[in-house]
Amino acid sequence: MKPFLNNRIPELLKNANRVFLCTHIAPDGDAIGSLLALKRMLEGMGKSVTACCADPVPRRFCDLPGAADVVLPEQVTGSFDLALSVDATDEKRVGDAIGIFRTAMVRVQIDHHKGNPLFADENEVDADASAAGCIVARLIRALEQPLTAEIAACLYAAISTDTGNFCYPNVDAECFEIMSALRATGFDFGSWARQLHLMREPEYLGMLARALATLTYSHGGKVTTMTVGPKDYAMVGAKPEHSENIVNYGMYIPDVQLCCFVNSTEDRVTKLSIRSLPPYSARRVAARLGGGGHEVAAGATLKLPVDEVLPLLNQAIDEEMNSQS
Repeated sequence: MKPFLNNRIPELLKNANRVFLCTHIAPDGDAIGSLLALKRMLEGMGKSVTACCADPVPRRFCDLPGAADVVLPEQVTGSFDLALSVDATDEKRVGDAIGIFRTAMVRVQIDHHKGNPLFADENEVDADASAAGCIVARLIRALEQPLTAEIAACLYAAISTDTGNFCYPNVDAECFEIMSALRATGFDFGSWARQLHLMREPEYLGMLARALATLTYSHGGKVTTMTVGPKDYAMVGAKPEHSENIVNYGMYIPDVQLCCFVNSTEDRVTKLSIRSLPPYSARRVAARLGGGGHEVAAGATLKLPVDEVLPLLNQAIDEEMNSQS
């Protein structure tokens, strides 16, 4: 396992009594898993910990240890010695929780996204880490804290979801070193693997069916696009969380190198999820549209209706595909 480099952060955590933890809006498995692993570890150290997210925990992760204790910003009271943001690229991604983060005596962050502006007082940002959960595992070791079965379940959720269940190119040897340590705790790997990566709610399957019905190809079959909108959500009775990771189905096709899921959950707001294979970059496509993320997994949110977003998206995709031709 790689070392945790900022030695000041473990010392600050040791000395803090009341800790505020937060993560990014529209949280994914890495965000929630890392948040809850930190919460369990710090509570084991005798700290008073408040875990917060500007959006509710998605149903898929609600059974993780401590998930029921994650609160919304408006539910937070009191002051904090230290605030720690995990898996958030910048302050904007923290959402409404950023106000609480800023009021803490000391502000710390852990992240693995390129372009992070180092917005905290103390930062541990490693863009080469496969997941924020990997950096959290390094911190647990640096603090010499026990790796419990509950923490292991949370870190498994974090790392496995951010690596596409260990299928993405960001998987490295450290992922498997950490997984070996997690398995040694005896956590119920089989049950968690099934729940996180195999089980799907009926609403998800309904949204998947409607998305696949719109699938189109371009650039000689190298690019796919799927589109859903408010009418699809209403027809299926789904929530935004029921479309998480549908974008990946656009990549499960021979010869496809880049895919995009165009997702409009409300009028004049369009969210893009983008995936790619090298040498093409999802991050560059997203950046052209004001978004960001990783090289192979990125996204953007535009305050425009779908019919205005699609030409912009097609232009960004054209530029990316042509740049590698």
